[in-house]
Amino acid sequence: MEHENYNLIKALQTLTPGAEWIIRGDEVYSNLEWLDTEQEKPTEEEVVQKQSELKYDYELKEYQRKRVREYPSYADQFDQIYHEGVDAWKASIQEVKDKYPKATMDADELQARQDRAIFDLQTERYIKATERLSQVILLEGREEISEIVTVGTEEVFNEETGEVETVNITEIVITQTAIEPLEEFVEVTTTDPETMESVTERVRNPLVVKDEEERVSAQAVVDATPQAVIDAINT
Repeated sequence: MEHENYNLIKALQTLTPGAEWIIRGDEVYSNLEWLDTEQEKPTEEEVVQKQSELKYDYELKEYQRKRVREYPSYADQFDQIYHEGVDAWKASIQEVKDKYPKATMDADELQARQDRAIFDLQTERYIKATERLSQVILLEGREEISEIVTVGTEEVFNEETGEVETVNITEIVITQTAIEPLEEFVEVTTTDPETMESVTERVRNPLVVKDEEERVSAQAVVDATPQAVIDAINT
């Protein structure tokens, strides 16, 4: 597969040759567990830039793959050399080379691709962060919201006017379910394995703490996102 030439693993191997690491699950940066003590873990920005470079390099080398597909087999080449001479063989090889000229990496194009990779990364991070911030604050919960909607119509005889009128059939629909706020503090009991004595203490709810930490991280991502990225998303 073409993707294998510029995926996460290839990028890591290129950036940090010989480094030790593990990817648990899908090949995404968030699943990367860094084990190496000699080389620093590349940032996600460095990884996506290297991926874009490897992809560009792979695309440029398409001329090589086309040449290989069109070159005669070694047996046919040796046969041509034997019967027609080296000059004739060189001419036939050069014909293929001319048909698929060598392509080289352009510095401006490479920079543009790497900039785009960073832009896409920032976009992805921003979207995930704003989605996280839009979720319910567990310590606060949320109220139920309902509204009256029309679900149909029916014909009704109006005794006052003596006419048949069309009236709407409505019902109350819950558009947002209620979520009860979590208790900020919970009791946690721990037991000493040696004395078997139990101690109960009141601590902040771990779910609330995790929710707050994730929201702080998400807000930091939003605050760090360049305005150009935000404008592009909102356009």
